[in-house]
Amino acid sequence: MHNLVWAIKTLAELTGGRLNPYMEQQFKKDYAGNLLAEHNRKLLTPSEERWLGVVNFAESELGKKVPLSGAHYRGHLGTWVRTFYTHLGDRQETRLVNGVQQPIYVYACHDPAVAAGLTKAVEEFFAHPSPSAALRQAGAFVSKKAVVTA
Repeated sequence: MHNLVWAIKTLAELTGGRLNPYMEQQFKKDYAGNLLAEHNRKLLTPSEERWLGVVNFAESELGKKVPLSGAHYRGHLGTWVRTFYTHLGDRQETRLVNGVQQPIYVYACHDPAVAAGLTKAVEEFFAHPSPSAALRQAGAFVSKKAVVTA
């Protein structure tokens, strides 16, 4: 940073104190800001936390291919975990899913108990012959909206 300030001062002296305003902004604000941000980034300790959606966990950690449609599709996998494994968490984040920003449930995969629970849930889901029937029987598709009476 000291060298940057010295270079700007020298450049200003060479040009008679008339720096191009765009160049001055580039040096003083953009470049200096980037230097400070990089310096601060190096000082931060990296987080060991890993928050993943269940589909991402199944594909990246377990090597499963979760299809977009069919008996064992993505939406039912998420519903399976929220229905039968509620103890794994209820944190939601807005993430890009199939090109659309939407809230999804994310799980603390850095916690061994949560990772083990997700592994069990995913394996159970794919082993089940008809997950949608099990979800329907468990009441997973019943609307939780209040009934409006006239």
